Amino acid sequence: MWPPAPAPRSSSNLTAVVVVLVIVILVALAGVAAVFLGRQISVTPPSLRVMGVVVARSADGTNWTLTITSVPTGLYPSTAKLAVITSGGATALAATAFVSLNYVSQRAAYVQSQPGGPVAVGDRLLLSTTTYSTGYTYQISDSTSILAAGMLR
Repeated sequence: MWPPAPAPRSSSNLTAVVVVLVIVILVALAGVAAVFLGRQISVTPPSLRVMGVVVARSADGTNWTLTITSVPTGLYPSTAKLAVITSGGATALAATAFVSLNYVSQRAAYVQSQPGGPVAVGDRLLLSTTTYSTGYTYQISDSTSILAAGMLR
């Protein structure tokens, strides 16, 4: 006695296999295309705009001296802004353009090392120690980001 003959293959099984193979081939082609396109597209990250600042007290103790040690290119006193926040989070000095700082009314001033032109290394911000106490924080910003921040201490 011979074993029974296998049943003929169903055409639905063959259709399923063909569909799966087509999908696998399409996915593989999409992957290859992504690799080739990915090599042609280069994304340049935006450059970070950061300012270096050293905080110290003046010799007579009446002012905080914020000396600029590094500065992003293209930063001008009309676009650079200084803000001061109290230790409790209140605004002591709203963001004000360097060029608009007035020591008489705001007890804050901007002093350029080379008058005229952009903000430069060696420029200073002077803040009264009686108006802006130890523990207050400063922020220097431009129109797009905070360039420097720190504590007065």
